[in-house]
Amino acid sequence: MFIDQPQVFITALVLVPIAYAATNVDNLLIMAALGAGTTRRGQLITGFLAASASVLFIASLATFIERLVPPEVLGYLGFVPLSIGLYLLLFTGAQAESPASRSTRWPAMAGLLFANSGDTIFAIGPLFAESGSDARLGIAIGFALISTMWLLLILNLSQRIARSEALSRLGPRLAPWMMILVGLYILSDSATDLI
Repeated sequence: MFIDQPQVFITALVLVPIAYAATNVDNLLIMAALGAGTTRRGQLITGFLAASASVLFIASLATFIERLVPPEVLGYLGFVPLSIGLYLLLFTGAQAESPASRSTRWPAMAGLLFANSGDTIFAIGPLFAESGSDARLGIAIGFALISTMWLLLILNLSQRIARSEALSRLGPRLAPWMMILVGLYILSDSATDLI
């Protein structure tokens, strides 16, 4: 049989979506607001998929991650959204109403989502590290399922925000500030708060 221990597989399949949802509510709101302000939904989808694939890949390397990257260094990922937010605030503020400034590129979205996903990596990584092959398969499938559901929810919320005239005008103005706050939060909620 393909799966030797179905109960372990099912447990992992159920546990991972719960861990993912608990650690990604903030990403849901941030990406929905950015998605409402972007002119290209493809940018949002590509950024989300790139970040999700990176998070799953790094979490699957949890058995080796401590040797490769010390945990205190991961907190420096907060500089990614902080830099993006400052760039948007300083260099696109003058064209706040132009279509070009409303379009956030997928690398920026992926960087923001990835930088804010340290908690997801630290929640799912240990599951990979201490699991057998059946559980790892359940973790990977559970992660793919919840990521897909999360993306659909983000797209739905961003569409609703975009339909609201007040929220759609507010979203692009808030995006740089949200990125700055997320960056500062990541920097302060990690070993990097010693800097």
